[in-house]
Amino acid sequence: MSGRYRLVRFVGAGEKGTYGTGQDGDVTVTFNADSYLLRGAGKEPIKLTLAGHNARLLVNGTISGDYRVEGDKANFTVGKSRGSATLNVGNEKQSLPMAEVGNVPAPDGQATLACAKNALIVTLQDVRLELGKV
Repeated sequence: MSGRYRLVRFVGAGEKGTYGTGQDGDVTVTFNADSYLLRGAGKEPIKLTLAGHNARLLVNGTISGDYRVEGDKANFTVGKSRGSATLNVGNEKQSLPMAEVGNVPAPDGQATLACAKNALIVTLQDVRLELGKV
């Protein structure tokens, strides 16, 4: 699992059955022995579909955390965050702190892991992250 991965896509189900997907962008996740670092370079936005509406999320910051793997399960804990993101929905623009952005693509809690040759799928309670090895 260690190494650097690019966030290819995520699929999330939120409160009251809301549903969202995201793909593309310049977000990477680097896994070391027992820690991870999610980083957005702030140049390529993630294309989002949120409850049927198109949006773009430009991530410019980092979120770090720890993880522990046992078999095909992992426990993730989000740690520090810095930077921000900009969410564009139609003509509306909103700035978000990285801590709020981390509620979706940063792994937190218990997850099931599925590894392939150059891919890692992290399935949490309400989001599935699809990562491609860089």
